[in-house]
Amino acid sequence: SLLGRLAGLKRSIALKELTKTHPHVEKGGKVRPKHCKASEKVAIIIPFRNRHSHLYILLNNLIPLLQRQLIDARIFVVEQAMPTLFNRASLFNVGFLESQKFDKYNCFIFHDVDLIPIDDRNLYRCDEQPVHFSASMDKYGYELPYKKYFGGVVGFTRNQYLKINGNSNLYFGWGGEDDDLFERIDNKNYEIARPYKDIGRYDMVRHTHDSGNWDNCDRRVLLKSARDRQDVEGLNTVKYKSKYVKVMSHMTWINVEINLKEVLDTAPK
Repeated sequence: SLLGRLAGLKRSIALKELTKTHPHVEKGGKVRPKHCKASEKVAIIIPFRNRHSHLYILLNNLIPLLQRQLIDARIFVVEQAMPTLFNRASLFNVGFLESQKFDKYNCFIFHDVDLIPIDDRNLYRCDEQPVHFSASMDKYGYELPYKKYFGGVVGFTRNQYLKINGNSNLYFGWGGEDDDLFERIDNKNYEIARPYKDIGRYDMVRHTHDSGNWDNCDRRVLLKSARDRQDVEGLNTVKYKSKYVKVMSHMTWINVEINLKEVLDTAPK
């Protein structure tokens, strides 16, 4: 039932319209095949802050893609409470831990809210190596911007994410965390699996920098210590306070508070 290349629906859609358009999604954002059992249980984790229009556009594209691919998945939106600077990588760690309170997931896909998949042959499944699903984006002319780029939409098995100790928690603001993640992958002798660039295509919903997500001026300095920090800072040191969890019609919403001072005070010297 795969269609191949997709148009990529970028028109704004309200939550009420989303629920009417995709009525077969189970509560909490669960999508699974009706007549067979999928080989994996997939947690799709979307880091979020104040991007509701982008989120609904993404779900309007992602839900039917998952249904055609016969994926057993649940969609988690992990929102960071204001006012602390946005920490996307730390929210990945939070999503990994919190999602396991709902089911025994063995595949975790971390998905930026503004990237729309435009080919359903790009299968949302994990691999023997970490997967970089968004191998080509319109932002970069559907080319890889540089060889070590590992951002946008990426996937890990549970064991892979544990072995690399997840993401660093030290990147507050925009930039650097994807390159740090690549260093962690490479340092543990993993390769990167990518779909062919004409299949791993994504279109970006254009936007400006959000308030509370300014450029991280320390990112280049932090990156120099990525490999040295890997085993002592990451998934095993993530600090957050869960404020609330909402099991909604088309997603499971997790709101957390991250204290910048607490994270930096307990970071390796």
